[in-house]
Amino acid sequence: MTLILLLGIAGAFIILILLLIFSAKGEHAPMSKLRNAYLYLVSFVSLMMILIGTIFTVQNMLDVLFPTCYNYGMVEADSDMTPQEKEKAEAYRLMEIQNQQINDKKNVAKSASVVVIALPAFLYHWKKIQRERIEAMRTDLSSDC
Repeated sequence: MTLILLLGIAGAFIILILLLIFSAKGEHAPMSKLRNAYLYLVSFVSLMMILIGTIFTVQNMLDVLFPTCYNYGMVEADSDMTPQEKEKAEAYRLMEIQNQQINDKKNVAKSASVVVIALPAFLYHWKKIQRERIEAMRTDLSSDC
């Protein structure tokens, strides 16, 4: 399902780029249209990375703040167990809980790093789009006069 969605989005962007290239007028228009399509594509992808990274960061932070402890395969204190076996079972259970806490913290760092990496890319490309749009408007206004 996810693969189909990704292929659909990729196909839509390819069609959009081709339409922009072939509908362009002027000598340098195809390259500028292609460049604009690239800037919008990178902005879109980095924005999606920011959104997904933020969602996963919040989910992982909730796992750290409100952990769930599942005791699958938990060995109950059985009368057949020796004291050494009971100690080993308890130590194993505590080690599993500690490992889960460490993994939850690592997951927060991983998902936050996606946001930290994607945010500058988005800001750079989006500001570039805005600057070029302002320059194009100035050029159009000056050519009209």
